[in-house]
Amino acid sequence: MKNKTIFFSVLVLFLSWTAAALFYLLNGDLQTTVGFVFSVGYMFFPLLSVVIVQAIHKEPILKGLGVSFKLNRWFVVAWLLPVVFNVAAMFASALFPPMRFSTETPILQDALAQMSQSIPDIDAYKLLALTIVSGLSAGITINALFAFGEEIAWRGWLLKQFEGVKFLKISLIIGAFWGIWHAPLIAMGHNYAQHPFIGLGMMIVFCVLLTPVIQYIRVKSKSVVTAAIFHGTLNAGAGLSLMYLDNFNDLLGGSAGLAGFLVLLVINCSLFAIDKWVTKENIFTKELSLE
Repeated sequence: MKNKTIFFSVLVLFLSWTAAALFYLLNGDLQTTVGFVFSVGYMFFPLLSVVIVQAIHKEPILKGLGVSFKLNRWFVVAWLLPVVFNVAAMFASALFPPMRFSTETPILQDALAQMSQSIPDIDAYKLLALTIVSGLSAGITINALFAFGEEIAWRGWLLKQFEGVKFLKISLIIGAFWGIWHAPLIAMGHNYAQHPFIGLGMMIVFCVLLTPVIQYIRVKSKSVVTAAIFHGTLNAGAGLSLMYLDNFNDLLGGSAGLAGFLVLLVINCSLFAIDKWVTKENIFTKELSLE
């Protein structure tokens, strides 16, 4: 397990970071259409790395990694919880002045001006509802497909390699590695365009705090598909804070800022309490079992 895990880790960083370096050297910009295509493609390097590792070790490709479409209530949790998180992080950002919730931000006004051509009576709150609904739609379809390129690795193959290790220890290891894997994108302005250097550390913290939540849902649902749905829906609604926060600061506000960290702590503590005192399964404190 150790040698395979190390090989996978080196391989996925090599492939991903080499592609990012080439994109940067060719004057790539993540804010363009080409940049969007590259960002989507970047998400599939973990999947490619898993396939290569399995092929080298003569393992059945993508088998035994929890790819199951057998529905249960945790599919719903994986779909709705990211929306709760994104909205809560948006309002929690108001705890850090001078940021404040506003329906007058330039980004929002531009969006309303464009939308008014097709929806004459659109306003800030209707757009908020429409954004949430469209995010839910994308989160369970196209965004989930994109996120699957990552999740088949992080919460599929890699998680399987750590079976038998304590849940929280795995969360720390995979979460930190997941954050490090994002480094080239962060350096090019993804998530922390205002503070790309500090953003490298922020992304690691964000991924470490987010991993127990996704991992818990994946374990409870017995499917890595829920991880892809969670990830996809999270990404679909991540821009809410930019639209509805005045004086936005990417280190303090939004889902990937300090406000989001606080909300994630609340979610993690809530899941831990449910796990320990309601269901009494103690998944958080036990060794991982994917059976």
